[in-house]
Amino acid sequence: MTAHQPAGTANGGLSMFLTLTKKFGKPVCVALYAAFTALAAKKKPIPLFVLFFMHATEYIFIGRKVAVEKGLSALEGLAQCLSFGFTWWLPLKKD
Repeated sequence: MTAHQPAGTANGGLSMFLTLTKKFGKPVCVALYAAFTALAAKKKPIPLFVLFFMHATEYIFIGRKVAVEKGLSALEGLAQCLSFGFTWWLPLKKD
């Protein structure tokens, strides 16, 4: 706890972020994929490619390690990371 934080809130921001990620992260990812797929259908595929590339890169650097640590197969970790990004591995990593 720092001098600027009230007692009991030393890790409150991270805790709130994890709670919101667990509740709303996956639906938000699905909504983004749906919106970006709709854009791709209108001949604007760049956002969809960027989202896919970001999630693939995330798997290479973080998702694969978390999957192995938690006993998941590499394929399952890849599928989760490509689908949901950090919203699947962040809560697992913090547990």
